[in-house]
Amino acid sequence: AFGVAMPALGSTPKTKEGAVQLYDNWAPTYDQVLTSWRYEAPDQTAALLTRLLSSPLDAHILDAGCGTGLSGEALCAAGVSKVTGTDVSPASIDLLASVKPGVYSELIVADLDGEPLPFATDSFDGVTCVGVLSYITHFDHLFAEWIRVTRPNGYVVFTHRLWDGDAGTDSAADGSKAAAIALEARGLWKLVHESPPSPYMPGNPDPTERAKTIKYMAFQVA
Repeated sequence: AFGVAMPALGSTPKTKEGAVQLYDNWAPTYDQVLTSWRYEAPDQTAALLTRLLSSPLDAHILDAGCGTGLSGEALCAAGVSKVTGTDVSPASIDLLASVKPGVYSELIVADLDGEPLPFATDSFDGVTCVGVLSYITHFDHLFAEWIRVTRPNGYVVFTHRLWDGDAGTDSAADGSKAAAIALEARGLWKLVHESPPSPYMPGNPDPTERAKTIKYMAFQVA
């Protein structure tokens, strides 16, 4: 199963259809593979968010692009009591609901790229999004939706490889930073944390994938 999953990660089209195909097929072995690749982003993201929140035990968090639940598990382990998850992969949602009951209070199949989030305004104390944004093209829309569903003074914490481009793979920036800055200029959120480039999957046997780095970003909603 590892040999099937690894080549597809780098070659899958960065589209909704590509993501659904990759993660539907990968879901049964995803956790095992990512653990073997020393994938620490869910734990690091959860730790950052809970440091920022004034009362993480009472917080309701949206895990946008929850996959098979690694981020939800990390949030629960960090003390968050209520997590809602969305993902574009129906197979991941189905597997998560059956294999990890109790991690999420609600699970919804949803597309983050250009579609409105299926939640009311001010629904959450925070949003996390880990390892997802390389599939997004409509950053202005997604970031605005995260701001809409997050309560005032809440936090949005996400990882991204192409915020400033990726020196490890010579990949260019993708417009996410410009979209975030534009929203900050309008007073809708403000940057409160930006990490240095950090290892993404340092145990991946593919040298191209192993060279990729990410940043951990946190914004506070106005």
